Amino acid sequence: MTRILKTFLLLSAIAFLPTVVAADERLHLLKNISAAGAPGLTLKMLNQAQPKIDQDLYAWILWEQERFSILSQWQQWDQLLIRIEALPFDIPDQFKSQAATYKARAYLEQGQTLAAREVLRKQLWQPDAGENQDYETWRQQIIISYLKEQRTEDARIAMLRFDQDFDSRDLDWLLLRARVLIDSNRHEQAVQILQGLDAWQAKVTTLYARFQLEQIDHNELWRIVNKTGQNKKASPQERASFWALGYIASRRMSPVDRVVALESLFRRGVESPLELFQIPADRLWQAYLEYAELVGNRSELLLGEDEKWLQLADNASKVTPIKSRSLYAMLILKTTDAEVSNRAASGYMQTFDEFDEAERNLLENLFNRSETFSSARKIPPEIRYQLVDLALKSADIEEATRLMSGLTTIPEGASRLDWQLRQSRVLVLGGRYQEGNQVLQNLIADYQQPQVAHTDRILQVLFDLQTVDLHQQAIDHFNQLLKLEIESKQRREILYWIADSYRGLEKYDQAALLYLQSAMLPAPDSMDPWAQTARFSAAESLQLAGLTDDARRIYTELLDIAGDVARRSVLSHKIQQLWLNQRALDSDGN
Repeated sequence: MTRILKTFLLLSAIAFLPTVVAADERLHLLKNISAAGAPGLTLKMLNQAQPKIDQDLYAWILWEQERFSILSQWQQWDQLLIRIEALPFDIPDQFKSQAATYKARAYLEQGQTLAAREVLRKQLWQPDAGENQDYETWRQQIIISYLKEQRTEDARIAMLRFDQDFDSRDLDWLLLRARVLIDSNRHEQAVQILQGLDAWQAKVTTLYARFQLEQIDHNELWRIVNKTGQNKKASPQERASFWALGYIASRRMSPVDRVVALESLFRRGVESPLELFQIPADRLWQAYLEYAELVGNRSELLLGEDEKWLQLADNASKVTPIKSRSLYAMLILKTTDAEVSNRAASGYMQTFDEFDEAERNLLENLFNRSETFSSARKIPPEIRYQLVDLALKSADIEEATRLMSGLTTIPEGASRLDWQLRQSRVLVLGGRYQEGNQVLQNLIADYQQPQVAHTDRILQVLFDLQTVDLHQQAIDHFNQLLKLEIESKQRREILYWIADSYRGLEKYDQAALLYLQSAMLPAPDSMDPWAQTARFSAAESLQLAGLTDDARRIYTELLDIAGDVARRSVLSHKIQQLWLNQRALDSDGN
């Protein structure tokens, strides 16, 4: 069963659950949808299903708690803060405390440590704060706020006070203690605290502390990192953490080892959940430069000799792709010649044997999550084209639009049609309707020699226009295509899509006419599957247009040839509905 089908079934279940069903059962269904990777859809359904606060306060709180959990899980910190700020003042104190905990965490995740401590101190200074179930969490969040400000000694003192008041063996707390000790250069104590714990988070932190104590050398640590980093049974977060540790070890090794570790890290697509091992993508650019400079010095090359650097990178490409990528990266960053930069970007892309998910993650980190390329306009066009496609594949329209901004030239190796289709799709889906429609208009005006595959791709973009309710613009473009010598099957389909747009414009009689034209294009009495679908749509439009007798006749014709039980049931219901509606109208008239 596909994820889409599962999600549809879950939504259907929520829609038809009787009101007597417990709220937690409906919440469980929503959690499943969120876990399937659709938090936006989950929140939309939550808005529809959540009871009103003045109707059932405690049921409303249950749903609101789930909302906070979803927003936190998907790191929607701004939305979480907006929601908490809008909470009514007279909600129960226990829920106020929970909201404060979420609020402090949101501020901490955004780096607003002063705001977080203001929230936390307000909670901690309450007379009965010590009795609150979130009291320990607040104390720990204070420590985290100090760590984020690199106030290590303040964090250590706060930690000692916490240990005096509590005897917590919680893994997250022990890891936080170890981190404070490591930041305070008390590595031996960190090892002792984590001794005997089997969790991978404890093991990687212990290895780091032992490495700092020189109980383990960089070569041995590198072997351990390679073993775990390449273990497919390990979680992506675990492998990312170990490759980050590998980078730490490689700082005592050669530049090429740093590139290997960091490329392996940024291919993961996730970062370590442990802040000790969260490394910015800019470190890889730095590693590329260090390795390229080493290679260039050995070859006695000077900065500015771009052609010689390009030649060296090209020669290394198939034998040592990491060396080649480093040389290309150096040119991307250092050359003042835009053409050289784009040639280097193209060369960089060609160093990959295959461009799979790991390589997509690497590009995403290097160009979209680094300070080096904080502006999309700095990214070489050859790479930006790739990133636009990646953003479209992941349905990140906002990112695709950002990357497309300012790109005017056709990418090397791409046809004008390919480029215009990509351009118009990004612009339309990104909300820049007029620009996207203009690109489509230019494209179709130049489209004089239709090919089936090309026409299909144009139709896909026209569907995007329909999706955003630009029906009149879509109709204009569909009609332009009908003027061309396109094959009969596509002509039949286009008539159907035009009918869809007229239906979207609530011009139901015109829609019915075009649906019937689509059905009858091969022959007036066509009843193949496409014709049956088109006739059914025509009957629905006739019904909406108030032409009930026409609609009934078409439904009856379809019923006469329908063999499938379910289809016969639908058609019978439609006919019965028409009769009932007609009787109701007759009664009103009498």
